[in-house]
Amino acid sequence: MRGSAPERPAPEAAAPAQRPPVERQLQLRFMLLALLLGLWGVFIALRLFQIQVLEHNAYEIRAARQSERTVNLAPRRGAILDRNGRQLAVSVDAESIHAEPQSIRDADGEATVLARALSLSASERHELAAQLRRDRAFVWVRRKVDPGQALAVRALELDGVGFLTENRRYYPKRELAAHVIGYAGTDNTGMWGIEYALDDVIRGRAAKVVVRTDARRRPVGHTEKPSTDGHTVVLTLDEAIQYAAERELEQAVRETRSVGGVVVVLAPRTGEILALANRPTFNPNVFGTYDPSQWRNRAVADSYEPGSIFKIITAAAALQEHVVTPDEVIDCGGGSIEVAGQRINDLSPHDKLRFRDVIAKSSDVGVIRVAQRLGRENLERYVRAFGFGAPTGVGLPGESGGLLRPLSKWSPLSLASISFGQEIGITALQMAAAVGAVANGGYLMKPLIVRQIEDGAGNVVRAFKPIAVRRVVEPETADVLTEILTGVVRYGTGQRAAVPGYVVAGKTGTAQKIDNTGRYSQDDHVASFVGFVPAKRPELVILVSLDTPRGPNNQGGEVAAPVFARVAQAALRRLAVPPDDAGHLIRVAGSAYEGALPAAYHPATDASAPVPQASSADAPATMPDLRGLSAREASAIAAHLGLVVALTGSGRVAAQNPAPGAAIEPGVTCTLALGRSAQIAAAPPRGEGT
Repeated sequence: MRGSAPERPAPEAAAPAQRPPVERQLQLRFMLLALLLGLWGVFIALRLFQIQVLEHNAYEIRAARQSERTVNLAPRRGAILDRNGRQLAVSVDAESIHAEPQSIRDADGEATVLARALSLSASERHELAAQLRRDRAFVWVRRKVDPGQALAVRALELDGVGFLTENRRYYPKRELAAHVIGYAGTDNTGMWGIEYALDDVIRGRAAKVVVRTDARRRPVGHTEKPSTDGHTVVLTLDEAIQYAAERELEQAVRETRSVGGVVVVLAPRTGEILALANRPTFNPNVFGTYDPSQWRNRAVADSYEPGSIFKIITAAAALQEHVVTPDEVIDCGGGSIEVAGQRINDLSPHDKLRFRDVIAKSSDVGVIRVAQRLGRENLERYVRAFGFGAPTGVGLPGESGGLLRPLSKWSPLSLASISFGQEIGITALQMAAAVGAVANGGYLMKPLIVRQIEDGAGNVVRAFKPIAVRRVVEPETADVLTEILTGVVRYGTGQRAAVPGYVVAGKTGTAQKIDNTGRYSQDDHVASFVGFVPAKRPELVILVSLDTPRGPNNQGGEVAAPVFARVAQAALRRLAVPPDDAGHLIRVAGSAYEGALPAAYHPATDASAPVPQASSADAPATMPDLRGLSAREASAIAAHLGLVVALTGSGRVAAQNPAPGAAIEPGVTCTLALGRSAQIAAAPPRGEGT
């Protein structure tokens, strides 16, 4: 064919098109990115699970630490009361001032204004300014300020300054019983006395305030967790007797220019301490303004040589061991005796005296003669039995056990010296407790200062019962010694301890103090008197001790015995103890109540048993009508019936409980409300009931 083109071969099937390299790279990148995102998501999920679930608590704590500050506020301490429920220590609300430094722009300016309102010193102002500049969410400015200062700071309306309500310890009776009660610090922790000894009981559980801040550490509010109040402590002290003891001691220390002094008043049948007074003293509300030496409770912490009051112990041992009788004549050697090469002289020389007069006239020579019969072993045994050489266990901080060397370390002179109160160190409380054993018929009672502990509802959590430690002498010995000790007051060295209407048994003491040379001073001494009243039915043991009295007449019988008499009068009146000559008062009320008052009662023979109260087997079964009688007449009748008398008011009996005609039994408390004539006239006639 003309000009025909050659046939082209049939094309082969076309090969599949291949993607460009760029497109493939993009695809791989997207796949890798998706894989990474998937892995990242898994990681985030796992991490969130770890944070939110596994480590939730740890991060919560860390967040709280960064954004919260917990401030512990002291709990409200329980009250301390006397035996009749009168407040000796309480907790009252007080405002504390705090600051939030992140909210304060001018730290120096606010510190200056606050210092002026709070009466701060220059150094305190500088310290406060430094605190306000710190990068913290919370700082204290001043805690537990006076109401006036709190009001002044509130009026300033400063940025970043706030208030929290705390509580502080307040002692409404100021110095009264300060050494027994002690004091609490700014953080409400007990630091002395009962406040310290029973701090765990009194303190309670602290309140918590949680202060929160935002991310910029700005305060955003706070929450509070309330505190739990502490328990109430009821002491054995009687506020009125404590006041009388401190008043008389203060007067005596001032008049005699003594360095200090102590008065102890206790109930011999129970060992309860009714008063414990010290001078010098302090106000626990401002304890920091006093020298720390004034905080010391001399009655339990100070050990001193007792002098002649210790002759009571020697006499008790000699009578119990039957080495002497009360009327046996003792050779007093003209007031002088030589022992182990040492000459010992009496202040007032005597030739021969009956043993009762040896005690009444306080002859050292006569007591040494009797102690030589008794012997070292017996004297040491009785001295320890009466509680010397060991703490009484009263529970007050800083109590001393005194000083009594082992028998193996006694010198040839020790028997003679200890017999009249030298070469031995005792505390005032030890001596009062030992004389209490003579007063109650022979039992050494453990001194008690706490009566009971109560919860916030007034329920008794723990009660402290009388504890008889041991019998030290038999009742017959105690009775004989009591009769001898009454002679000290009737015609001996203790005549100024006499209390009108009552028979007093006791002993004077004038103990020389050791001077800087190690010898007994001719000028400095401790003047003492210890005794009990009424002698035949003792209700009170009272010890008075004056440290280094000055003046021409400064012996124990001249300066300490009168204090005993005044304290005893006030305490007997407070307790409505009938006088020893009250028999005629009972007859005034009618023949049904004639007769003497009950005699003294001795503790149970079981040393672990509580001391029983007086019984009155023949007492009437019904309450008589006492209205219109004087307090003394009514108290005598009630005491004769075995009742415990509580008086209120003044004047004659206007009302009574139990009512006339009510069934009674010994040991029941009889409350007598006293009033003037108008009140008595308004009462129903006697015998017609109330």
